[in-house]
Amino acid sequence: MSRLKNDFVLIAILLLMAFNFNSCTASRKVVYLYDLKDTTAGNFRTAQSGFENLIQKNDLLWITVGGSNIADLVVINSASGVAAGTGLSSQTTGNTSTGYMVEADGNIKLPFLDKVKAEGLSRLQLEASITEKLMDYTKHPVVNVRFLNYSFSVIGEVIRPGRFNMSTERTTLLEALSMAGDISEMGKRENVLVIREVNGERLMGRINLSSKNLFNSPYYYLKTNDVIYVEPVKTRFITRSGVPQYFSIAAVAISLLITIINLSK
Repeated sequence: MSRLKNDFVLIAILLLMAFNFNSCTASRKVVYLYDLKDTTAGNFRTAQSGFENLIQKNDLLWITVGGSNIADLVVINSASGVAAGTGLSSQTTGNTSTGYMVEADGNIKLPFLDKVKAEGLSRLQLEASITEKLMDYTKHPVVNVRFLNYSFSVIGEVIRPGRFNMSTERTTLLEALSMAGDISEMGKRENVLVIREVNGERLMGRINLSSKNLFNSPYYYLKTNDVIYVEPVKTRFITRSGVPQYFSIAAVAISLLITIINLSK
């Protein structure tokens, strides 16, 4: 009888060890950047400098022009819903319902200039291109280009799925998830999918949020119309109520062992 009791005690210890191992494993899966012990500013600057958001077809652009001759600038600025001025500081905020659409041929149509190539250029490159072309029409043009339809979508296991507008060109994946209320307890953090369309081609990238390598991913900085999908975990250690399921399993197993030991006395 004593030997049987010792066997049951050994089994109980093994169950507790397995429970502790599962608990540690599960906690790793819900921690961001688990392997980040230290990092260097140089590596992060490299990831930042490698990012460039290029203009695509169907992008809606807010374009304003400042200069020394206000009369020359009224027409081009009116299309973006702003008043012309002698500089950027004198211009008013644009009406986001208007702007210049990048057409199917990759061009935008501007007063005086007709078609201007926009697709494939960065925002700063387009500003430089328009500035150079306007020098034939006005003195000292100052061009400002912004995105009007710069947005992304977050779906799957997040608190608040939906479509969100980006206020800057350097919105990161982590910022996007925070706007969606963060990943729920049921979400798989080590395999987040980002769907991106570039030049008519649909690209997909998977990112492990538990790894510091996410900073070097081309999907760390979002581009317009990106879709972020968070998969549910296959084995659900945590219930919808937030209570880990293995707590209940361990409690039942230990209770069963205690009952068997008492009956064997």
